[in-house]
Amino acid sequence: MRRLFSILIAAMMLVFCMSGCQSSSSSPSGTENRTDAADVKGEEGGRTADKSTKYKIGVAVYDVTDDEVITFREYLTGYIQRCFPEVQFCYSYAIRSAEDEMKFLEDACAEGVEGILSFITYDLSDEVAYCRSQGIYYVLASGTVTEQEYNSVADDPYFLGVIGPGNKIERQAGADLADYFLNEMDGKSYILFTGGANAGNEMHHARSEGALEVFEKKFGDLGRSVEELSLTEEPVRLTLKDANLTVFPGYTTRSDVEEMATEELENYEYDFALSMFSMYSMVDVLQKEGIKQGVIDCYSMANKELFEDGTLCYVAGKFSSTIGPAFAAMYNAITGYGEEFREDGKAFQMTQGYWLSKNKEEYNDQYALATGIYVNAYDYKDLCSVIKAYDTSASFEKLKALTEAYTREEAEARRSQ
Repeated sequence: MRRLFSILIAAMMLVFCMSGCQSSSSSPSGTENRTDAADVKGEEGGRTADKSTKYKIGVAVYDVTDDEVITFREYLTGYIQRCFPEVQFCYSYAIRSAEDEMKFLEDACAEGVEGILSFITYDLSDEVAYCRSQGIYYVLASGTVTEQEYNSVADDPYFLGVIGPGNKIERQAGADLADYFLNEMDGKSYILFTGGANAGNEMHHARSEGALEVFEKKFGDLGRSVEELSLTEEPVRLTLKDANLTVFPGYTTRSDVEEMATEELENYEYDFALSMFSMYSMVDVLQKEGIKQGVIDCYSMANKELFEDGTLCYVAGKFSSTIGPAFAAMYNAITGYGEEFREDGKAFQMTQGYWLSKNKEEYNDQYALATGIYVNAYDYKDLCSVIKAYDTSASFEKLKALTEAYTREEAEARRSQ
């Protein structure tokens, strides 16, 4: 049933994507009485917020059936487009290779986009170079790249920057996940899904290393280095002191990996599955085999349901409006203020970490603010305050401060004002 739901979502998204750039002129409850900032004049050299002008932005995603992608889309289409009706978004369907990404960039440019909000990168320097050749801006809206990758494009004026956890937080998220299951839960057999760690996904790589370092600290020598295990291209089964660990690579949303993972879970006994990414496609077999799961993923309805039925017992997650500041940065660039929102002349690197839930009560307590359309962590007022065309006092310092005030407590404080 859950797999059927994913297929239906994918079909609906495909229809949505094929229809081209989408827009909406209606406004969510609470925005009708806002101060109309369209008449506020920006600094000389930029554009004011003109509701009659359409600003097209491409959105590059890795898999439309992924929970995180779905929550981000709901925020962009259900909230941002209604608050900012002058903006149109052009979506990819699924980007699973460097060729896919370049094809989407070409198609988006043909649609007349002025910038790309990207959630996946295979070759950042090539992607940014292409955007520069077309005169459009590029921002990695929620992700992590290596310092080498960042430095290769940091001086490019068409690369706005990176917003995401960064290597340190990613590693800690993986470590915290492993620590919870090793020290707070009762089990002896573990499977660690590393996702795209071996395929250039720095987020999954860092998380996997963080988790494996905790296993190494707990059980001693793993027989191979943490680096080697995190980048394995084939499943590795380890017999540890008083425990078993299997390191399993690949995206389970891909049919060949899903088939292999299903056989693994059915043929070997596991107490817990620790995943560096959403494994919604594996829910049926996890439930059938009675395997409890922890993920580094997002706050979504799917994960809420899994907490309710006991399949899921740990989430370190992003929330839907976490991408709001990336939108604000892109809006500044396409309206002529990009140079004012760089850090010492270079593309920015801003930090956003995860919210954490270890049980369904904690998850439910945070869910409304994490996924809300009308009340959310980064709302219209927040974003307008850091968009120059809407607020002449907007600055890079304000954008950075807002972006990095990502915790639940900070979001609640903003909403109580």
